Amino acid sequence: MPLHLALALSWPLMMQAAPTSRLLADAPDAVPTPERPKGGAAPVAEAPGPVDAEPANEGSEVAESSEGPAPIDSEPETAAPAKLDRKADAKVQKFKFKPGRGFELATKDGNYVLAIRARLQVRYDLEHPNMPGEPIDHLLQIRRARVVFAGNVFGKHNRYYIQFGFSPRDMLGGLPDNSPGIRYNPVRDARVEFTYLRDATVWLGQMKVPFSRQRVISSGNQQFVDRSSVNEEFNLDRDIGLVLRSDDIAGLGRLKYALGVFMGDGRNAYELTNTGALYVGRLTVMPLGKFEDDSEGDLERLKKPGLSLGGAYAYHDDAPGERGVHGPRPADGGTTDIHHATADLMFKWRGLSFESAFHYRKARRRNPGGAVDEMGLPVPVALARDGVGWFGQFGYLIPPADVEFVTRYSFVRNIFGDKSSMIDRDELGGGVNWYIAEHNFKVSFDYFRVWDGLLGPTVREAMAGGVDRFRLQIQLAF
Repeated sequence: MPLHLALALSWPLMMQAAPTSRLLADAPDAVPTPERPKGGAAPVAEAPGPVDAEPANEGSEVAESSEGPAPIDSEPETAAPAKLDRKADAKVQKFKFKPGRGFELATKDGNYVLAIRARLQVRYDLEHPNMPGEPIDHLLQIRRARVVFAGNVFGKHNRYYIQFGFSPRDMLGGLPDNSPGIRYNPVRDARVEFTYLRDATVWLGQMKVPFSRQRVISSGNQQFVDRSSVNEEFNLDRDIGLVLRSDDIAGLGRLKYALGVFMGDGRNAYELTNTGALYVGRLTVMPLGKFEDDSEGDLERLKKPGLSLGGAYAYHDDAPGERGVHGPRPADGGTTDIHHATADLMFKWRGLSFESAFHYRKARRRNPGGAVDEMGLPVPVALARDGVGWFGQFGYLIPPADVEFVTRYSFVRNIFGDKSSMIDRDELGGGVNWYIAEHNFKVSFDYFRVWDGLLGPTVREAMAGGVDRFRLQIQLAF
């Protein structure tokens, strides 16, 4: 065959393109790996898996991320990834279950993930007042019944977190008193997270306010049956807003921050309201290096000491409740401008743990409501709920058993006298935890003597007339 004829016949075959390599058949191509920014710009965050948290809680420090499922590892890429096709069908090719993290479904490239987890707390309470003629009360309740949906869509850095709480107290708490009934619904968290920048992650939606450490830590990761009375008084619970945050500033493993602006009306707000808002900032420093400071108790028995120091400030303009986003509304029907501040620490080493926090609140009744009583007379302007609070708690995990003994003391004090409506109160007690599967499956028992300033003119008399509170709880997270 002449040479020129052979070349003419083979030319079409030589011009055919090589077949394209795909990571997953009938699924969108993987997202290109972003290049690391140059010139000192904030680096692109590593693609974490879906979160909780509580933190959250909340929210999230690392605390919120602890409540979420662990990431599903994606397969190594064998060819240069193409641009993500956001309209193509994606086949689920990975399924995983991890105790406490739940069930996870994911595409092979990890661009689409859905994790489902649940947590249940069954609790028995008994209260014995030490006052003559007062009856003993008790209750068996479903304290918390939570379901979480978390993951990412259209890429690994577009994340979502949705948490529902179905128990009566899940739906009741965290709102100003006498809120419309529609706000008492199961939605606790509903947020989106954009994690493209490690040092400037954006959260938008309903979440825990990143203020107090113990509130941000998930209720499932506590050392006691429940949080302290100081947290009950001073926490800022959940709200709807925007947060700019980082859980590892500059990749040093020592610094975290969160800056947020919230509507200031608490969770599940749905009506137009005044222009008041809640502004919050928090900074956490871990001088000895990064460790798990989003969970109480040293279940890992750290060989190297871990220390976490935190501080936060919040200003609440036109707060609806006496304590901010929750609590009684002022009797005059108005709002309150509140300054909140807190400082806290956590220490863990070889099964020993210590946590403490100080809280301060000072408010101004700048906008009394002008309410009138049944006689048509103006209701006096209600006093602000100003004061301070502190708690400290120790725990020790007995080696080699998974049994922990804990103790806590906390107090709330009115340091402003007749200019504040706050009532002094204290709690002192201890407890024991049996960690069958760490926090995911545990049995907790605690006892507290609780008293306040109305029970007697002196601390000794008030303590003698206090309430003995016994609580037993079983938690299962899966």
